[in-house]
Amino acid sequence: MERSKDVPLVSWSAPQCPFEIHYLPRVLDDIRLAAVDAFFLAPHGGVEIGGILVGDLERKRLRITGYAPVECEHARGPSFTLSDRDRERLAEVLGRLGTQGRRAVGWYHSHTRSEILFSDADREIHQRFFPEAWQAALVLRPHAFQPTRAGFFFREADGSVHGEASYGEFVLEPLPPRSGEVVDDEAPAPAPSPEAPAIAEPPHPETQGKPGGRRRGILLTMVACLAAILLAYVFWLRVDLQTQTERADRAEKSLTDARSQLKTEQEKHGASTDADW
Repeated sequence: MERSKDVPLVSWSAPQCPFEIHYLPRVLDDIRLAAVDAFFLAPHGGVEIGGILVGDLERKRLRITGYAPVECEHARGPSFTLSDRDRERLAEVLGRLGTQGRRAVGWYHSHTRSEILFSDADREIHQRFFPEAWQAALVLRPHAFQPTRAGFFFREADGSVHGEASYGEFVLEPLPPRSGEVVDDEAPAPAPSPEAPAIAEPPHPETQGKPGGRRRGILLTMVACLAAILLAYVFWLRVDLQTQTERADRAEKSLTDARSQLKTEQEKHGASTDADW
């Protein structure tokens, strides 16, 4: 991966790809931040997000210079699986981009419970909403303790998409703050770079994450884990107390039975002695 000399873009290519992909680092970093924030919104992987990649195509060079988040109601779970309403919303955003003179060059989405691959559901979205041979897809894989990884998927010369893995997976390292930004997890989300087009619609608070969502997500996860441990401990104490109580009851019953049997034996022995006299 090397930077383009004439524009401040980073290039990505693969021998199987009919075109080169160039992107603004700040655009992918903004997408990475949204994916990571959504990853920490809930335990065990949070929710997946997605949206549209905006840019242009010139001389077999696909340029990504902006993005437009697309809301997902997650009606079928935390994955980025589109419901009928989500599909209508995606079509609306695509139409809005066209009226604004902006071009959809592909789409992006995160995978939080699988590796970087192009699933059958991903293929269906790609074929229906991004049918052009030059439109690409970006898949991101956020992680709790490791950098976010990403990979591009595209149609090869024969029209097929290699979905088992990306031909060129890469790491999205966090970029330094923009000039004048305060380095704080609770600070407002960074504004788009002047070089990148404005976002078509604001991120949805439940899917794209909130400023400082990473810290809140970690705290919520820790609280949930501690609560689960506490509940398990209380349950164990109740079970152990019940077990000990049952054991004590059985021991007391055995002692009572033994006393009764001893008393009976003593009475029999006394009666036998009286008979002998």
